[in-house]
Amino acid sequence: MPIHRRLPLSGIIFLLMLSGILGTPLASQTAVGQSPQPKPLNSQAQFEKIKELKGDWYLVGGNQLGKELEANPNEPFVTYEISAGGHCVIEKLFVGPPKEMTTIYHMDNGQLAMAHYCSLGNQPHMVAVKGDDQNIIFQLTKVGNMSHPNDLHISSHSLDFGNNELTAHWGATKDQKPASTSRFRVKRK
Repeated sequence: MPIHRRLPLSGIIFLLMLSGILGTPLASQTAVGQSPQPKPLNSQAQFEKIKELKGDWYLVGGNQLGKELEANPNEPFVTYEISAGGHCVIEKLFVGPPKEMTTIYHMDNGQLAMAHYCSLGNQPHMVAVKGDDQNIIFQLTKVGNMSHPNDLHISSHSLDFGNNELTAHWGATKDQKPASTSRFRVKRK
């Protein structure tokens, strides 16, 4: 007779927890001398945080691929717009031609995702892997429209939230190695 027919459901669950297939409810408790377990990512809360960015943001400081950028309090540097009945947020970076780039943030099967439509002509896709009230960290899943894996492309992204201030970090990869980074610090008027 198979083991699952002889054990009550509670016994099967206990065996699965012992084997590591299921986590134990006690695993989230902190023992003396151990650091607390990280909280699971609340993707919907992170998406709501991005929705709160709606409006125009002005460059306070930063750099693009290692080149310092001059602050400009008179023209929006990045804008956020909620679209598709609240199901996506459209970010426009370097507002206006010819350098404008668009990023779409959205939920994908319960996970916060984004697609970046880059001025390089490719489209990095990422998912949020870490986040709290102060930051969201995205990880690359694929790059669309890239002819060769050695091509320059955006490969990482994070958002750091402050009091009416936002810092966006963008990492690039070329020849399958980390390349320059960009950091944009913006404020809402």
